[in-house]
Amino acid sequence: MNLTKQALPLFENIQRSIFQTLNSLKSSLSQTQQAHAHILKTGGSNDTYLATRLLSQYANHQDFDDANQILSSTLEPTIFSYSTLIYAYSKQNLFTQSLRVFAQMLSHGLPPDAHVLPNIFKACSGLSLVETGKQVHAMVFVCGFNLDSFVQSSLIHMYIKCQNIGDAHKVFDRLAQPDVVTFSALLAAYARQGCVDVAKKLFNEMARLRVEPNVVSWNGMISGFNHSGHYEESVLLFQRMHFEGFTPDEHSVSSVLPAVGDWENPKLGIQIHGFVIKQGLLEDKCVSSSLIDMYGKCACTWNMSKVFHEMENLDVGACNAFVTGLCRNGLVDNALEVFRQFQSQGVELNVVSWTSMIAGCSQNGKGIEALELFREMQTAGMKPNNVTIPCLLSACGSIAALMLGKAAHCFSIRRGISDGIYVSGALIDMYAKCGRIQMSRLCFDRMPSKNLACWNAIMGGYAVHGKAKEAIEIFHLMHRSGQKPSFISFVCVLSACSQAGLADEGCKLFDSMCEEHGIEARMEHYACMVTLLGRVGRLEEAYNMIERMSFEPDACIWGALLSSCRVHSNVSLGEAAAKHLFELEPTNSGNYILLSNIYASKGMWTKVDAVRDRMKAMGLRKSPGCSWIEVKNKVHMLLAGDESHPQMAQIMEKLNKLNMEMKKSGYLPHTDFVLQDVEEQDKEQILCGHSEKLAVVLGLLNTPPGAPLQVIKNLRICVDCHAVIKFISSFERREIFVRDTNRFHHFKDGVCSCGDYW
Repeated sequence: MNLTKQALPLFENIQRSIFQTLNSLKSSLSQTQQAHAHILKTGGSNDTYLATRLLSQYANHQDFDDANQILSSTLEPTIFSYSTLIYAYSKQNLFTQSLRVFAQMLSHGLPPDAHVLPNIFKACSGLSLVETGKQVHAMVFVCGFNLDSFVQSSLIHMYIKCQNIGDAHKVFDRLAQPDVVTFSALLAAYARQGCVDVAKKLFNEMARLRVEPNVVSWNGMISGFNHSGHYEESVLLFQRMHFEGFTPDEHSVSSVLPAVGDWENPKLGIQIHGFVIKQGLLEDKCVSSSLIDMYGKCACTWNMSKVFHEMENLDVGACNAFVTGLCRNGLVDNALEVFRQFQSQGVELNVVSWTSMIAGCSQNGKGIEALELFREMQTAGMKPNNVTIPCLLSACGSIAALMLGKAAHCFSIRRGISDGIYVSGALIDMYAKCGRIQMSRLCFDRMPSKNLACWNAIMGGYAVHGKAKEAIEIFHLMHRSGQKPSFISFVCVLSACSQAGLADEGCKLFDSMCEEHGIEARMEHYACMVTLLGRVGRLEEAYNMIERMSFEPDACIWGALLSSCRVHSNVSLGEAAAKHLFELEPTNSGNYILLSNIYASKGMWTKVDAVRDRMKAMGLRKSPGCSWIEVKNKVHMLLAGDESHPQMAQIMEKLNKLNMEMKKSGYLPHTDFVLQDVEEQDKEQILCGHSEKLAVVLGLLNTPPGAPLQVIKNLRICVDCHAVIKFISSFERREIFVRDTNRFHHFKDGVCSCGDYW
């Protein structure tokens, strides 16, 4: 009896301790486990209240195994038991598990309440399960929560995140008293989708209902309009926000500066910069990074550098923005130097840092450097993402690194990102630029969904390969699929027509552009038409089209005419085009060379010398011919006349042997376009040093017999090299792909795909 009296207070103390543990937010996992053990010993595990409190503690400590075990062993779980676990899963973004527990709750005949439903809508939006969300939406009506403002608000957010703004607005319209949170969410959604008029109307509705917008309301619209490409609307809204007495914060500034940059309005950017300094926002890293990005987009490199170098605490975001800004303005060598400095200073570079630098090199003609950076990135343990791979593929395409491009393709398949729309588009472009247009089409056909960029990429690929009929077929297929063509689409298809000399088809498409599709002709379209008419010898017609243009023709237009005059040796029109080009591009040596070519083809050596003297007086030099070839996963670069390559002696020996074989078969070197009045033998020697010949012979020496060769040249392939490579393709039984500045040349069995006109 005495023992019982002594044990009773002890038991009561233990029970009190257990209840304190289970009801405290500060209890540790160890304390929860001790309480659980005592409950099991005393046979209290069937108590629903104790089980629910235990479950809650385990869920709070993210011990989901024990939490689920308790739930499954509870004889009569309550809705609170399930909602506790659902909430814990949702808090950790474990949405699949959250929906699984919800399904268990329903199977036990427990209807959801106003606390469970918002978490389920969050799970549906997190997994983009709009159909599941609609089913749960039906339960809202059945369970009588269609007037609950918290449930309705979470339902609106779910539809918005699932890109179903129409249904979100329907729910919104049924709200008895919409608040600023729901208004702000809907406004931001419409702005992100580019629905300017609807967003403005809804914003005015706020004022009518006396719902005061807050900073979040303004920021959501500013950011949304910037995201949807309505940069001017974003900027005007920022100004209106300021004029109406709302002080923009760091988020407002960080949202509007990208729009200012894309709108290319540096004066406004400088004004906002002044506001930033006045408000003391310059210390915010996001604001500083946005300023650097804005100045980079506006080509204000001095301002960009000043902001960057005045930052006291550099972070990786600012570093990335600075490198991107330098690359965007053609200062890729400076960007590489800065990037190396970041590495040496121990800046923790991320995947964006590496991707930005790879993209910068790829876009500025440094494909080899881009590939080297990608190798370094992997060595550094940084995992490429679905933005890095398109940048890498672009670099592979720019230097025709087919094997490395294929390796990148395999990498994207292993990472499960090859079907992404941006990676797929980059694959189409890469294979086309590497001479494998069939692979481009295969990648295109396998895409589950296609955006406009992918349609344009395959059309552009067909154009550069001179396959006009296929490009036109894709154009009509795109139209039938419901995809509206853009001005780029017409550039691609008109370019294809010009490569194949399809003058009538090209003229019809040009006329339909405005009449049927409402697209005004731009400079690029006129350049295609001038090239097309020039290709078929209709030079006077091309010149008349230029004269009738509603805006001043630029260097592209006159350059297209001058190139056609070179092909047809038309001196008078060539001189007219060159006169305009010398005014528009006085330091572009290529225009002088083209005019010299026209004079040289007519044997007008005095005028050739006059052009050369003018170039010399201006300090201009002909851009050296440069070619690239990939051999054994390494890209070799060969310059015209350069003898530094370690295999140059073997290359020249092989080339001389081929020249002898060519002469035996009746080949005569095309010396007409050697811009020097020298002996024929000297002209032949000059022709031997052309970079595309050197690259092809390097490929012959280092690849198995019969293996295809792929060469890129930075200039237009000359007539003599074209004839030589045709012979080599037949004599050596090789397929040879050469991509020059105009198009692809596919040499096989002594014939070129261009039909000897390019």
